[in-house]
Amino acid sequence: MFDVRTVEAGACCEQERDSADGAMSMTARRRRAFQRQACLLSVLAAFSLGLALGVFVPLIGISQAASKGSIVVDGGGGAGEHAEPQPALQALHHPAHQMPHFPTIDDIRSEDGPRSRYASVSFIAEEKLGGELADVVFHPKLEVDSFAERKLPSPAASIVEQMLAGSSKMAGAAPALERRESRASKLEEPEREATVEGVIQEGIYWGPSVERALPVGFDRRQSESWARYLREAEVERLEIGCGRMQNRLLVFRDGTRACARYRQNTDQIQGELFSFYLGQLLNLTNLAPSAASIIDPEARLWAAATEELAGAQWKPTKPVVITKWIGNLEPAGIPQPFRPLERHLNRFDVRNITEGLDRPRDGVRRLLLDRLAPIRDIPSGTPATPPSSTSPPAQPPSPEVLERLVELAQWSDLIVFDYLIANLDRVVNNLYNFQWNADIMAAPAHNLARQTDSALLVFLDNESGLLHGYRLLKKYEAYHGLLLDNLCVFRRSTVRALEALRDASVGQRLNALFERTTTAQIRDVLPPLPEKSVKILVDRIDRVLGQVQKCRETFADR
Repeated sequence: MFDVRTVEAGACCEQERDSADGAMSMTARRRRAFQRQACLLSVLAAFSLGLALGVFVPLIGISQAASKGSIVVDGGGGAGEHAEPQPALQALHHPAHQMPHFPTIDDIRSEDGPRSRYASVSFIAEEKLGGELADVVFHPKLEVDSFAERKLPSPAASIVEQMLAGSSKMAGAAPALERRESRASKLEEPEREATVEGVIQEGIYWGPSVERALPVGFDRRQSESWARYLREAEVERLEIGCGRMQNRLLVFRDGTRACARYRQNTDQIQGELFSFYLGQLLNLTNLAPSAASIIDPEARLWAAATEELAGAQWKPTKPVVITKWIGNLEPAGIPQPFRPLERHLNRFDVRNITEGLDRPRDGVRRLLLDRLAPIRDIPSGTPATPPSSTSPPAQPPSPEVLERLVELAQWSDLIVFDYLIANLDRVVNNLYNFQWNADIMAAPAHNLARQTDSALLVFLDNESGLLHGYRLLKKYEAYHGLLLDNLCVFRRSTVRALEALRDASVGQRLNALFERTTTAQIRDVLPPLPEKSVKILVDRIDRVLGQVQKCRETFADR
């Protein structure tokens, strides 16, 4: 039983408690609202005060300073006495700012002006310097009569030539003067070519002396002969070798050897085969003869090696590319002109190579300023030898120089070829890894070898060309164009072949070559080059020919 009075008393207490809590909550809400309003007012007051201090006070101060600066103090003395300014005014007075006067060419040339203030500008002050540069003086004014006595290097000469022009002591004044051209005679005479016979023609093409020295390589007749040989040959055994794990070294019954490229993906087989076809259309002789075949244990080619086929896990009806074995190969490095610090090759670089100016000579460690110094120790009575109007007699390049030029000529074809097919597995591999390994450009190039007995560069492993490389252009195009943009010496035959491919349909010519050199069984499993790849190839041919035209405008003879 509950006591009714107790319940009523408890209910009354609860009502009073609720009313007290409601009154307290109303008071707290009002207090918070007042605090927010006070905070906003404080912010507005601070903003207004800052605005007043930052805008109005400086204006008032400037006006007061101007009014005080205009006060004139009357002196108590006579007319000849000067009134002393008051200390307070001295503190407020600031001297007027005067812009400095920069000398002009009229001030320097003026005879009446203060010439002592504007001394002539010299590259090095005319002072006696210690060491080897004690007599090096650069005179800014070159009189017309002094050109005959002090010859300047040719503007077209490379900086390396200027650095090495004065490396050895001159035996006499006349030979030294003959080796330097005057600026006045430079304006009258046409630009002289390199003094080496047949190295560069028209400023952008390799000359006949280099073309004649190029190794023969593998022409189209050898490629056709290799395709006929494979139709009648028999593989005796398969050996491990030739690069990747899935590749095999084929040994035929007559002892001939070849490399067979096997891939699960036919794109890489297409890339290898059609890159070889493109090399043939460009008349490149640096690609070993190759032909396509089908793995068929019942065919004459593979009948004697069925066990080796099973051991290699080669599946029937898969296409392979069989490339003729090339012996006497050694790794080929990247030439110095194509390394990152000096990545360019043009007519002036070739001139430096032919004249031996690209390599430091013994004892030549002198400064550039010494190279550009005027000729010293010339007797005043020695007459200046006038510049010859005819170029010196041409001389054939030395065997060492010719060997370097032959390598560079093959590299010019390599750069063009790799750019066309977007090859990822050669120089681009080195360029891409250069960001992690600074010494990789000094290492041998990937998939490039040199034949020791002929100095022929062999372009190996082109399977990423035309298909896989085109899919990754967005990532690697900058590396593909890096070498091409700095190449300005080409083989004339390669440029003519590119022009012929631009005028004709390169896709039709590649597919026609594919149909002529393969059987119907091969074409059933290996499709022709896709139209998308053909369009990209056409664009890249135009890009290479555009580079040739740019080099022609820059370096061609005029």
